[in-house]
Amino acid sequence: MSLSISGMPCVSVHFAGILGSGMSALAQYLAWEGLAVTGSDRLRDAGHTAATRTKLEALGCRVCAQDGSGVTARTDAVVVSTAIEKDNPDVAAARARSIPVFHRSDVLAAAVASKHTIAVAGTSGKSTVTAMVFHLLRHAGKDPSLIAGANLHDLIAEGFVGNAFHGSSGLLVVEADESDGSLVKYHPAVSVFLNLSRDHQPEDETLAMFRTLAVQSGEVIVNADDPRLDALQADARFGTAARAQYRASLSSDAGAARVTVESHAFEARFPGMHMAQNLLASLCVCMRLGVDQDTLARGARAYAGIARRFDRTPTKRGITVIDDYAHNPDKVR
Repeated sequence: MSLSISGMPCVSVHFAGILGSGMSALAQYLAWEGLAVTGSDRLRDAGHTAATRTKLEALGCRVCAQDGSGVTARTDAVVVSTAIEKDNPDVAAARARSIPVFHRSDVLAAAVASKHTIAVAGTSGKSTVTAMVFHLLRHAGKDPSLIAGANLHDLIAEGFVGNAFHGSSGLLVVEADESDGSLVKYHPAVSVFLNLSRDHQPEDETLAMFRTLAVQSGEVIVNADDPRLDALQADARFGTAARAQYRASLSSDAGAARVTVESHAFEARFPGMHMAQNLLASLCVCMRLGVDQDTLARGARAYAGIARRFDRTPTKRGITVIDDYAHNPDKVR
């Protein structure tokens, strides 16, 4: 098997920094697609990366030291993330052999183009909605693939790393990250826009990227409750606003987030109005893809969450520790 990356057919791909969250997801996906995958990581022998390394190697991915030795005459392309320095040994080895170096977003763009892809964009909630959409579609028997930015507990329990999955259908759910501007490379079948606030980039720059992604998408789904997204031309809007085609009432208590759409009630066992908003976005996407509401209600109740998003860890003394990752003011609020 091969994958056309920026117009170049690739059979053997090397990832510099393969154990990182975004890179490991792509590495798994390419391995499942039948490509030969190698990679390096400066944390290859660190204890906290051992599980990821073991699972990648079980898929046939060779993980080596980050000293350039993994880049060989058989390597068709080297993949880097924004975190990889220009003088990285793997990059230097690729240049010496005239092997092309691609950003991870180029590889993700190739994957997006090869499937009926749902891309999830927004300043906040991307990882959760990406996971929820995948979970709901999988629960409905759609058997989608996944390239995500966080690990799903259900997939971890099945023995996977948790941030990727290879289904038998043509559906693919991906997280479209705006932090480095790379989401403008994607041409998905469906894009969903959750919200917009200042984070990695100023709001006007992020909005410009969102506009580009929307134009390049077959169908556009937008949060009607965020006026900063009004500039996007939408095929469907969701929210509590009267103009939303998928208009809902939202509520939350200590045990669950709840959404009611067209007299149908849905709940996920995670608290917070933000979780109710995430659930509504996910439901809207899946309804547009033809999943019936009763199936979605059962799927929502079965959603087990992702790592570090209201992640409960019971202790021996009966105290529950909750790990909830947030890295900008809107997420903290």
